[in-house]
Amino acid sequence: MTFGSKVVVLILNVATGVVIARALGPSGRGAIAVAFAFALLLIQFGILGLHSANAYFASRTPAQISRILTNTIWASLGIGLLLAIAGVVLWQLFPSLLRGLDSLEIAVMLIGLPAILGTQLLQSLLLAEGRMIAYNGVELGMAAATFLGLAVILLAFSGGVLSALVLFVSVNVAGAFAFIILLRHHLRGIRRFDVPLFRTMLRYGSRLYVAALLAYLIWRTNLLLVNSYLGSSEAGKFSIAIALGDTIHLLPTVVALNLFPRIASGDDSTDTGAVFRSLTLIYGLLCIAIIPILSPLITFLYGDAFTGAATISYWLLPGIFAYGMVSVLSYHFAGRGFPLRALLVWFIGVVVNFAIAFPTLARHENVAFAALAISIGYGVVLALHMRMYAAESGGYSALIPRPTETINLLKEMAKAVIFRRRAVPLRES
Repeated sequence: MTFGSKVVVLILNVATGVVIARALGPSGRGAIAVAFAFALLLIQFGILGLHSANAYFASRTPAQISRILTNTIWASLGIGLLLAIAGVVLWQLFPSLLRGLDSLEIAVMLIGLPAILGTQLLQSLLLAEGRMIAYNGVELGMAAATFLGLAVILLAFSGGVLSALVLFVSVNVAGAFAFIILLRHHLRGIRRFDVPLFRTMLRYGSRLYVAALLAYLIWRTNLLLVNSYLGSSEAGKFSIAIALGDTIHLLPTVVALNLFPRIASGDDSTDTGAVFRSLTLIYGLLCIAIIPILSPLITFLYGDAFTGAATISYWLLPGIFAYGMVSVLSYHFAGRGFPLRALLVWFIGVVVNFAIAFPTLARHENVAFAALAISIGYGVVLALHMRMYAAESGGYSALIPRPTETINLLKEMAKAVIFRRRAVPLRES
């Protein structure tokens, strides 16, 4: 169900990107992509690992959900305001990062930060409760509203970047309220912020926060670097390649999301090694299969002005695969309490990425180097995660793909869909 919902959301997001590209061209697409990247980068700095901490503690101790929900609402408002102030400061110190956006467009995006943060934190509580219909339904509704709204505003009324950003913020505000309504039975009136609980969750979430922030730095900061060095047009093309990565990354994301609460709750039947082995083959084949259709697909969807995005995507594809596989192992360690070594490997990946991206972009002014830096950085992180899991499980054999096992798994999944039966656990398959 989660995968099906994500596929629909993916289609809507791709359609949204097509509408923006067709209506506003590379420059407008680049401006909106930079605004989104800047806002989401601020969210990554301010989320403090609380979305993972919400899912972790709510899975382990459901009786605390009421207190967690109250803290989540207060944290979304307070931290969101601080992030908006930080965004203004960064904009004044480094105006080239937001080149192509005017003051009002930047202000609109910053005003929406509390709602954007709130949707991420509140949704994690539904994941912990296993309420996947609600978890996926609001996300699906937000994607549909964004697509339909932009189609009307940009195509029917010839709107611009500002109107697109206003719609995006409005949809997130509505989404945050929708999550609160779905969780309203946990609310116990207006309660004070629970400081001791927040500290406990923050101790767990801080390591995940740093790891997620570093992962995001590898994935998104290069877009800001491309915009700074090469301009919004090249950033628009690079954003298409990044969007492709988000698209293909859908499969491992769904697997990792469902894996995390199972491991956190102590489900002994969950075998991360089996998940990793099968996903390596399935995801690897998916990444290979998309290569011959990339260039014609991008040209068909976005137009001739975005043809260069295909070359960028080829350089980025190894990183897309590595990042997807890292997600599974990273969520495994998160469910185990996230040891310090699982955090430290991300520092290495960030250093490798920036060591390649900064000098090559400044010297050669070729956007492909930004994609190559991401691929190498994530490749290093994947290798180090595999080493940690191999040490825990008794060797690398636990991670080596087994085609027969994967085929059996796919057969059981097909039976579950066709006959609506529950598939056998991965360990049994």
